[in-house]
Amino acid sequence: MSIPRLFVDQALAANSEVTLRGDAARYIGRVLRARPGDRLTLFDGRGEEFSTRIQQIDKNCIELRLGEGSRRDTESPLAVRLLQGISRGDRMDFVVQKSTELGVHRITPLQTEFSVVRLNAQRAAKRLQHWQGICASACEQCGRNVLPVIDGALTLSDFLSLKCPTETTRLMLSPEATETMESLKKPTGSVELLIGPEGGFSEQESTLARQHGFLPIAIGPRVLRTETAAVAAVALVQAFWGDLGGVPRPGS
Repeated sequence: MSIPRLFVDQALAANSEVTLRGDAARYIGRVLRARPGDRLTLFDGRGEEFSTRIQQIDKNCIELRLGEGSRRDTESPLAVRLLQGISRGDRMDFVVQKSTELGVHRITPLQTEFSVVRLNAQRAAKRLQHWQGICASACEQCGRNVLPVIDGALTLSDFLSLKCPTETTRLMLSPEATETMESLKKPTGSVELLIGPEGGFSEQESTLARQHGFLPIAIGPRVLRTETAAVAAVALVQAFWGDLGGVPRPGS
């Protein structure tokens, strides 16, 4: 039986004792039905994971003893930032989950002209917390010990007004594009992937993105749903230039 991996939102240290309360404690006690003496693996998102033994359990509190910390090399050498037009409900959840599993370093939700979902400040804060939880659960499942950064929602124009990091390759998915990833040289720095919402980008947004260095690319002859496009694009970038092997790498 595999040992459960759990993210905890507090700093962990080797050979120390930790007390968990609230949702984390209830999950371990009621969902996992753990008992004193059982082992867990805990990580706090900073890179290390810790072999942990349960010392004591009650309804809303669990005492644990951490062993030595260890690091696993599960982070992609390619820093990928996904700029995702916010889509409805579980579509956006799917993108956050799968892009985390595929190794993105950062996810930036974008409000665009054709976005169906409109978030005020209160809703945006709740959605951010929700997406962070999905990200943590995905890291638990896939073995990552470093959580991707998830930004608060921005408008596309606000994002484009920010300074672009040097050595960044900017790519924008477009069904009408003639360029493909196979035709590109291997990036020397990070990659930013810009994906539209269900309705795509407006002509004005596409023009503005190109003016800020985003190259329109196509990833096949079919028009993909926004959540499919995001996952396919991240997978291709990681296969060509990151750590998903088995695909010949253009420009390498």
